[in-house]
Amino acid sequence: MNRCQKFARLLQLLGQCSESIVYYDEIASVVQRIRQIESIMAPIQFHPNQVFDETKHIVDPIAKKYLEKATNDVHHLIPVKVADDGNCFYHSILLLMNNPTVTTDELRVRTIIELMTNEAYYDSMYSQFIGSVAFIIKAMCKNNTFLELYEISALCNALKCNIRSIYPKIDFREDMTILNNSHVLNETAARAANNGAWSPNHFVPLLSSATHYTSEYENKSPTFPIPEKKTFKNNTPTRI
Repeated sequence: MNRCQKFARLLQLLGQCSESIVYYDEIASVVQRIRQIESIMAPIQFHPNQVFDETKHIVDPIAKKYLEKATNDVHHLIPVKVADDGNCFYHSILLLMNNPTVTTDELRVRTIIELMTNEAYYDSMYSQFIGSVAFIIKAMCKNNTFLELYEISALCNALKCNIRSIYPKIDFREDMTILNNSHVLNETAARAANNGAWSPNHFVPLLSSATHYTSEYENKSPTFPIPEKKTFKNNTPTRI
């Protein structure tokens, strides 16, 4: 069984646990067993791509329209199209990672493990905004389920990286700052599905053009005006 198959099987097992009446205990038990498998828990080396490559990447025109409604310091970035199958955030990371041995299943499993292992920390940080982490873990054990702030923060720590999420200024309220992220679905459809309110339901990676990246590198990284998740490996945040 190769690496991809192992993580696909683990996610399937976690999905089965999530359907149990005592789902929390069963998920916790599986996570504990996974953590004891050294080959599975070996850290992923994450050195994200920063530059748009027209031979590999496709511009997402809808995301580009929404990016124009975000803060001025990101208008030069290029939104790259990824699959909208509920794993869009993980697809975004994989596109930046450019490692064919890693899958969305693996990233989802690693995120679940991080959330379960450090549940108290994530609850204290975010439960006042989006509810208990236990319920989120139950939902994310199902493949192709859209993620929330918990998963973004947890994957930052699992990969030892920074992620800056960018949210266009549509129906924006002060309390939504912590949820700042990128959205690309048709706005009318998005509102209709959420009682008239605009709500994000898709993520895309943002890359620099080769010209702008060279200029930015020479002038050193800019200081970003909005909060970003801070971890302790990469200095340059991945932008999604």
